[in-house]
Amino acid sequence: MYESYRKQMPQKLQSMLTAEHQKILCIGDPLDNIKALCEREGREFVSVNALSPDWQDISREQPSLNLDLPEKHFDLLVVYHALEQALDPERLLLQLRRYVQPQGQCFLVGFNIGHISTVTNLLTEGWSYQEDGPLRQHHVRYFSNESLRYLMEQAGFEFTDEVVYQMLQQPALTKQLVQMMQNPYLGILSFIMVGSKVNSFPFIDFEEDTEKVPPVRREPHRSQPAQSP
Repeated sequence: MYESYRKQMPQKLQSMLTAEHQKILCIGDPLDNIKALCEREGREFVSVNALSPDWQDISREQPSLNLDLPEKHFDLLVVYHALEQALDPERLLLQLRRYVQPQGQCFLVGFNIGHISTVTNLLTEGWSYQEDGPLRQHHVRYFSNESLRYLMEQAGFEFTDEVVYQMLQQPALTKQLVQMMQNPYLGILSFIMVGSKVNSFPFIDFEEDTEKVPPVRREPHRSQPAQSP
């Protein structure tokens, strides 16, 4: 079922690239098509997986993601099914944000935990993990449309657009449940959340803020005593 998804989603991400995306930072499942495109066109492509294989473990106990990369360098951050694997998705995104330039963008791709496949799995199998999809075996975090958008905003990226991937395994059942539950996302397998980096408080990069330079200390003015004529 997910074979077509794994072919179509990378192609969709590639179609969303623009000429402004010359330096791309990726994390999560492999995106070999985008890597190959960058090599052909002379764009820069960096995989966090290759630099820090334990990126999933970023948490309070391991708070820093130290990559040998320049900060504020990349035009685009692509997070491809990485957040579901992360112990602390918000902390991970905040760490990755350091490497995105002030005018940079992010594409966050995540499965929809409210997809009809998850609902039927819960009803028939009692939350049985699968080889792929929202209930993939090594997933430790799960997202809805609202929670994924909220996570992006909490990590300092302003939501600008979304693209959905629709997969109707059981169209008749999905239609009935949509009417009963008033949930328009039952037929949506995954989301691409598009965001732009926020550069206003509290996400201002103060280390380069000139206002943080200590002001010049001025000696208090002392009046001179009047001289006798």
